Formats: sequence, structure tokens, C-alpha cells
Amino acid sequence: MVKLQFDNNKQYKITLPKALIDAKGWIKGAEIKIELDGQGNIVLKRNIQ
Repeated sequence: MVKLQFDNNKQYKITLPKALIDAKGWIKGAEIKIELDGQGNIVLKRNIQ
């Protein structure tokens, strides 16, 4: 489980577990697209161009 955090720049952030990032094959600097599905759930997708 992750916790929603609020920083000094007045932005909300979450930290994703390393195991999840490794399982997805994502690397530092990867662009991640954020979407909402039909039920309002947040979906993260790697932005591949």
C-alpha cells in the first residue's frame, strides 16, 4: 500500500514500490501516462512513442 503525500510545491505525490516498477520494466525517466477508467480508477501506462 502507498500513502498520498503533499509536498512544499503544493502537489500530491505517491511513491511506487520498487518491486512494482521492476515488474513493469520501467526505468528512471520513463514517461508515465495517467488516465481514469470507466469506474474512476487511476490507470498508469508507460507512454511509448
